[in-house]
Amino acid sequence: MPYAVGLKNFHYAILTDDASTGATYEAPAKLAEAVNVAVEPNIATGRLFGDNSVVSTSSKFNYAGVTIGTTKLPAKDEAALLGKTLGSDGVLRSKGVAPYVAFGYEVEMDDGSSEFWWLLKGKFQEPSRTQNTGTDSIEYGQPTIVGEFIRRDFDKEWKFVGNEENIGFTAGATWFGSVYQPTP
Repeated sequence: MPYAVGLKNFHYAILTDDASTGATYEAPAKLAEAVNVAVEPNIATGRLFGDNSVVSTSSKFNYAGVTIGTTKLPAKDEAALLGKTLGSDGVLRSKGVAPYVAFGYEVEMDDGSSEFWWLLKGKFQEPSRTQNTGTDSIEYGQPTIVGEFIRRDFDKEWKFVGNEENIGFTAGATWFGSVYQPTP
């Protein structure tokens, strides 16, 4: 069984329509180099008690908190992810309404295979950045951006994950050309 050893290929795509007949996205755009990603599902769990013990349990997905770290977050990408305006003067405005986006990435495995992810409908929030003054060593500042992903209206899916070790998975070479849509 392969184990995760690397991370690369951060991409996002603006969700333009999530209707009962299907979901439509703009062409994916590549973000700066991947540093880290954390996907933390929020799951509601219920238990039915009877005769002094649990007789049934059920759970449901509510949303997933997603935190990504990149080597940088260029103004054009921040504008797209947060619905901000990048003026013709090159200045990023602070106002904006974040659109729903899909977020994709690739996890490299220790056997040379990869796992491919698309989180399908989420909004990102203002990024955090930490920079330090120069010292006698070099420290890079890296932005972190947090989002919340929910189920699509269209099919109630919130993620797709393809793994090259899965029988029949052949979409790895084209995974980031568009947001993955399953074949019927």
